[in-house]
Amino acid sequence: MDSHASASVVIAVDLSTTACKAIAFGPRGEIVASARRPLGTSSPQPGWQEQSSDDWWDATCEALREVSAGREPRAVAVAHQRESFVCLDDDGQPLRPAILWIDDRATPQVKALGSERIHELTGRPPSTAPTFYKLAWMREHEPRVLERAARVAEVHAFLVERLTGEWATSWASADPTGLVDVRTFRYSDELLGPAGVRRDQLPALAAPGSIIGGVTEAAAVETGLPAGTPVVAGSGDGQSAGLGAAVCESGLAYLNLGTAVTLGVHADRYMTGPAYRSMASPIAGRWTLEAALASGVRTLDWFRGRILGDTSEAALARLEAESAAVPAGADGLLFLPYLIRAEAPYWDPDARGAWVGLREHHELPNLYRAALEGITYEQLLVLSMIEADTGTRAERLRLMGGGANSALWVQMIADVFERPVEITEHSETTALGAAVLAAAAVGIDGVWDVVATAGRMSQGWREVKPRTDDRETYRRRFDVYRELYPALSGVFGKLA
Repeated sequence: MDSHASASVVIAVDLSTTACKAIAFGPRGEIVASARRPLGTSSPQPGWQEQSSDDWWDATCEALREVSAGREPRAVAVAHQRESFVCLDDDGQPLRPAILWIDDRATPQVKALGSERIHELTGRPPSTAPTFYKLAWMREHEPRVLERAARVAEVHAFLVERLTGEWATSWASADPTGLVDVRTFRYSDELLGPAGVRRDQLPALAAPGSIIGGVTEAAAVETGLPAGTPVVAGSGDGQSAGLGAAVCESGLAYLNLGTAVTLGVHADRYMTGPAYRSMASPIAGRWTLEAALASGVRTLDWFRGRILGDTSEAALARLEAESAAVPAGADGLLFLPYLIRAEAPYWDPDARGAWVGLREHHELPNLYRAALEGITYEQLLVLSMIEADTGTRAERLRLMGGGANSALWVQMIADVFERPVEITEHSETTALGAAVLAAAAVGIDGVWDVVATAGRMSQGWREVKPRTDDRETYRRRFDVYRELYPALSGVFGKLA
């Protein structure tokens, strides 16, 4: 690495549900160094998903120490799992384990509090993901925790305070909590009351891409970062992935094939609809329209672990090859991918996953291919609704996340969507989005503009063109797929 690149390194922290990664990037988006530390979750009751916030910090420190060794980064920024939060006492210690975004305990609160008004304010149709409903659950079931909490911290606020001593966060990190009026990027008293929280319990809000503070002497010892290193306001991981893919204008969409599958487009004006969540963009003053499927690649991991019974890479390679040999349409089999819940466009916590059309000749590759096709149809469903609302067609999709390593799935997406998709050898698009904010905040290469920096750092996209051989099959299957949830929703409610 030359001295110019060394002087221009920024570090991104990407704290997801399953791991914390720290990655040092050069001025052209090249990865200079990276480190990863796994994170565990616990489920004390069915539907509950929790994590230790101490593990968040320990994993962050370990990853940063490895990456920062011998380097003096120009800045640091954070991307993170959204909606997850922890309640802290006066000393900054957790009062209970953090409650995660995939936790479904607040279903009754969603039914009681969810409304068009909440949707209008938060940009989110009612669902169990936003912190708002989980706080309402705590208000009812754990009131002493909320009363004792000096701070209610989402992941970004938690890490920023540990790094800088500043009780502040990005408004693009706070808005997924459901406590922010996303039109104005400010907390709303209309939301804080039902959630049972006070303004003094919440961090100050800063624009994404602004410098919040510098690394303290104490944090420098723990992380290996030089004291005073600027810490830049980041964003949630979904929006960050979009920025890392340079989806900064209409006509493009990103599709992040991660634990949760997220599909998003850039928006210059605020709007709401059932097919998407309206979120604060990492580009300050703009918005991201995003649809999420909580059980995305998590469905495929579940299949390998519970159905196939083999999670090895060799087993995955065999399964992919065998599924590729199954004709498009999975021989009449469809899959509804709601293993956790249905989000956009149905927002139904009672929804279930289902294979529909099973016959005795179907084998595991049929089931697996149907799962891939079902997740893909779900994304086409929500994108078509987003395009109808915005009046703009996404002419191409940029794919990222672990699922983009599947050649079968990538080609399937191009074929089902009937438009080109682009993939990159860059495996860390979410972290790259945070790095873009860090680089622009300190003017790497003399460039202070976030969009220009994203264009410079997001490179190497390879186009995969759609094939027409199976177009009619996919069109017919998609038409049937659109009928599945409406036909089964009543059954799901009875099962729940």
